[in-house]
Amino acid sequence: MNQRVSEELKRELRTLERELTEPSLAEALRLLDSPRFADVTEAHVRAVGEYRPIEVGGERFFERAWSRSKEAGAMLGFARLLGAAFVRQDLRRLRASARTRETGSEGDHRAAEPG
Repeated sequence: MNQRVSEELKRELRTLERELTEPSLAEALRLLDSPRFADVTEAHVRAVGEYRPIEVGGERFFERAWSRSKEAGAMLGFARLLGAAFVRQDLRRLRASARTRETGSEGDHRAAEPG
């Protein structure tokens, strides 16, 4: 994938991230943090996008109605294209930012980023 395509995908990812609910964000991170993410297929991504739970390596993800969303499915697709590490870091940054807005804290966000 060339740099131009990669940058365009990252822009699209960040647009979709704004639509994620906290439960969807948490469930996407749970899967991205799992070693099972390497086994995620295009069929899994499609199923999540169609509001269906998936099973990867014997573990179920996106099982609850409130945690399923087209945006979460899209996140998995982006993670397959851009790499789980990039999307995981981006989602963690998003979660830290949302939590900061909720609490009104103006603290340093770098502590929430993966090392």
